[in-house]
Amino acid sequence: MRKSLLQMYHELKESHSTTDFPKLLANTMHKVLLDKFKGVNSPWRQYTMISDLADFKKADRVVIAEAPDLLEVEEQGPYQDSTLDEDQYQIQLKTYGRTFTVGRRVIINDDLNAIMRQPARFGRSSARTLVKKIVDGIEGDGLTYDGKSLFHADHNNSGDTTLANTAAGIAAVSAGMTAIEKAVDPRSNEKMGLTAKFLVVPPDLTDTALRITDGQAFIPVSTTGGTTAIGKAKRLEVLTEPFFTSTTGWYVMATPQDAPVIEVGFLDRKETPDLLLKRADTVNLAGGEDRWGYEFDELFFKVRHDWAIARAYFQGIYRGKA
Repeated sequence: MRKSLLQMYHELKESHSTTDFPKLLANTMHKVLLDKFKGVNSPWRQYTMISDLADFKKADRVVIAEAPDLLEVEEQGPYQDSTLDEDQYQIQLKTYGRTFTVGRRVIINDDLNAIMRQPARFGRSSARTLVKKIVDGIEGDGLTYDGKSLFHADHNNSGDTTLANTAAGIAAVSAGMTAIEKAVDPRSNEKMGLTAKFLVVPPDLTDTALRITDGQAFIPVSTTGGTTAIGKAKRLEVLTEPFFTSTTGWYVMATPQDAPVIEVGFLDRKETPDLLLKRADTVNLAGGEDRWGYEFDELFFKVRHDWAIARAYFQGIYRGKA
């Protein structure tokens, strides 16, 4: 038979454990919250760069321009010096959170599912809030380190072709990969040597994306009588982002280690939210022994999560149909 939290508590008290009910409940609820936070089905960790932030002050991120080509050195000749050009963007932590209360009657009635349902919801809420901000960093088309929008015409990183299992769809994905492979640093105008890694799509386009990249796509006959091969699209890994608001938008992305499009910073690299418990501080002025004691009255919880989002490199992404 499943033991209730209340039964577990009484057994602990009888065994002279120092564990009290609020701590027992809070620890159990925190585990549920973390489990649901980690279980949200977004691949954001794969296509973003995760970083460590030490405090809430603005942190500068320096973007160093590509180095120029090496020059031949004549026998006994001097080496020619080079300049070091740079840009930067900033990232700053913010705190996100909410409070919720577990009532005395819920605890007494021991509706375990009701008790655990709220931290489960806040676990999903914590992850959902974070991913929505990440997605907005992509779909919102804000400014990058060069002061231009993420998908500015000068960046050569967007098209308007629908992702489809057709010659045009396959060619569009290939064009996105080519744009990333040919991406240049705006200061030095040198190629960055990037490689396209992911095809990131909403759930509506997952089947199409898998057909295009798994080598089993429909091969349409061209007007010249030949066929259009799938080609390098097979190198891409499909990631489904259920939090995209567009049902037609698709993105080819480089690995975040080479050219991070979105940086996600956490305080001391702590990715998971905290669940905090406010200790009871009620005194019964009527006197006598309270059957339940103050520790079984309403318990107040707070969910807290510290993180930051910043747009970084525009060269690491290509947008298809918006």
